[in-house]
Amino acid sequence: MSARPDAAPQVRNAMHDLLGQQWVKDLFQEVRARQPGSGAVVEEVRSLHPASHMLRPFLSPQLPPAMAEASGGRIVDVDGNEYIDCHLGFSTQSLHGHNPEPVVAYVRDRMRTGVGNGNLHPLERDLALLMREFVPHCEQFAFLNSGTEAVRTAVKLARAHTGRRMVAKFEGAVHGSYDLAVHNSAFWYHGHPAVPFPPIGPDGVGRTPFEPGVPTAGPDDLLVLPNDTAAAVELIERHAAELACVLAEPALSAFPFPEVTVPTTREVALTCRRLGVPVVLDEVLTGFRFGPGGAARAFDIPADLYCYGKVMSGLAIPISAVGGRAEIMERARTSGRYAADLGGRVSVAGTHTANHLALCASYATLSLLRDKGEEYYAETRAKVTLIRERLAVFRAEHGVPLWLTGFGDFMGGFQLLPKESFTDYREYAGAVNPALSLLSLMLRLRGVYTLNSPVFFTGGAHDKADIETVVAAVTDSMLTMRRNGFPLDLTAGAAAR
Repeated sequence: MSARPDAAPQVRNAMHDLLGQQWVKDLFQEVRARQPGSGAVVEEVRSLHPASHMLRPFLSPQLPPAMAEASGGRIVDVDGNEYIDCHLGFSTQSLHGHNPEPVVAYVRDRMRTGVGNGNLHPLERDLALLMREFVPHCEQFAFLNSGTEAVRTAVKLARAHTGRRMVAKFEGAVHGSYDLAVHNSAFWYHGHPAVPFPPIGPDGVGRTPFEPGVPTAGPDDLLVLPNDTAAAVELIERHAAELACVLAEPALSAFPFPEVTVPTTREVALTCRRLGVPVVLDEVLTGFRFGPGGAARAFDIPADLYCYGKVMSGLAIPISAVGGRAEIMERARTSGRYAADLGGRVSVAGTHTANHLALCASYATLSLLRDKGEEYYAETRAKVTLIRERLAVFRAEHGVPLWLTGFGDFMGGFQLLPKESFTDYREYAGAVNPALSLLSLMLRLRGVYTLNSPVFFTGGAHDKADIETVVAAVTDSMLTMRRNGFPLDLTAGAAAR
């Protein structure tokens, strides 16, 4: 069910009213005035490179800054404004911060003898062996470029292995930007809560892509599972003979409550194992974040293929991986006989896959994580605990329902919510306040950079002083916004007007 089904017109009206208020106009003007150089660069890029991260639909920040340099947990824009970086490249730099010296030195040294693209190098072996130290449940690996590519490749391998076509995914799960993945993805891509959810029927959730250019998948290709364990299990049991695989994320950016999503994922994985349906566990977000073995090891979630990305990158050089059972992975390897391979093998390689520079950067990054050991995770957990303790005091003193939601090492954000946790995905989506994007602008004035929404990613990038500064900036901003009449509950505020 969808919470507050009448909220859509109220949310749209409330957002329109809010953006017309003078204090909001003043806020935009103040941000614009402190970054004139960024404004000029953005306008030039807008006409030349509309696919820039800072201009893409759905998640682009308002008045985006153009960044000039970064180090550790800090980033500096072209106007010389320095920020504590809570975005950290969509969290890819959260393990060690920007440009950690051991990684930079390792990559710089090996760039002198780089072998370029399309050549086998011993680092392919070395990185695969290092990955097996972290995730011994993976027998073999394929190194690719992006999380999208990893999941798409895993689906191809599962289809080739089973000879089946249908793929199941959960509503709200983000598996990248290829055709099947853009169906029923994170609610913000679809405009919820301002846009109603598709119906949930006896055959699952209505299949809905979030962008033009992608045809709606047919029932033979895609089964969308509701975030309800019993209903998901029943649908999988009913379609077991048709399913090539079930895609699952242990924790979702769009439903960041692992105490709810992990048990569902595990139950579904066990059901699939009983029925002989392959499971693709998408650990692009959760890999290495719940400890070195990711969510699979931390929560004993069985799967056949696993996808990794995000923090396995070093120095923002693209790399991802699919790992899993040799029986499935070897469908991507030549038999050594050209005629025998025709029509019977899966091609996963591209010009830039497993390139020397990406392998170097990833190997150095993960080696540094291995060297830091459990201390790294203990320190990260302590930082997150500190923030949550500070926010608990803030809520008690000021009555502002501000929470830090998220999971693992650490991927989440600051949110205004009526309660700490949710068990219903659609209820949570209906409770999220889209106007909180204004908090990101308020934080920028206080030297803290997030994306469009006030995301918070950390790991080894920030020290305790950074954490204290971020908390002070967030709480001060929220009090300023409330004094100006910011609606803590956007839907209720709209209804009152």
